[in-house]
Amino acid sequence: MSNYDKMLAQAQELFLGYDQGEMIARWALAHDDNYLYVEYMTEALRIDRRTGAVGYARQPTAGEYRAADFVNEGMALFDLLTRSPVRPTPTGRWTSISTLGGIIGAGHDRTLSHEGTAAQFQGRCAALAAACRRLGGVPVGKADVGYAIPVFRDFQILFQFWDGDDEFPANIKYLFDENALQFMHYETLWYVMRTLADRLAWYADARC
Repeated sequence: MSNYDKMLAQAQELFLGYDQGEMIARWALAHDDNYLYVEYMTEALRIDRRTGAVGYARQPTAGEYRAADFVNEGMALFDLLTRSPVRPTPTGRWTSISTLGGIIGAGHDRTLSHEGTAAQFQGRCAALAAACRRLGGVPVGKADVGYAIPVFRDFQILFQFWDGDDEFPANIKYLFDENALQFMHYETLWYVMRTLADRLAWYADARC
């Protein structure tokens, strides 16, 4: 079992200790005796109410993204559903992960700006924009590709991409609502970004 699998198993165990009735009421979750049903980045998922296992509520059709193991999705969903005793409200104002993470986040922001994910989209703005739209994204900002993409309910992530040239490499930034840490812990934001990067790569390659 990998370290990620171990972390997911621990998160599942912690999740099962919470009052699921409160979660259902707070987030208006569809549910039955066996599952909680959620939409996460446009995917219909379900959480087993007895084991905490995350899976598809319906099988993806041809061409749709297929998660490999639901580690990223599970870690983010468990935090989203249990982070606050009341349903958080977004401010509608975007901020960088460096602001949310303080001194730690400043280093993270620099790393993200030049991560390997950006290189795979070099010269592919049209395909990347189509992938953002496939995920329900709405155009925002002045980047070469900039979309606000729904994550869960009214919680969104702003994805920005600037194409590279002979002088500067391609560049990516992820922005979150100023109230993001009321929705989830700072560390969990990385699972959201990883999920988004995986889906964008999938749909850009699939030409949507």
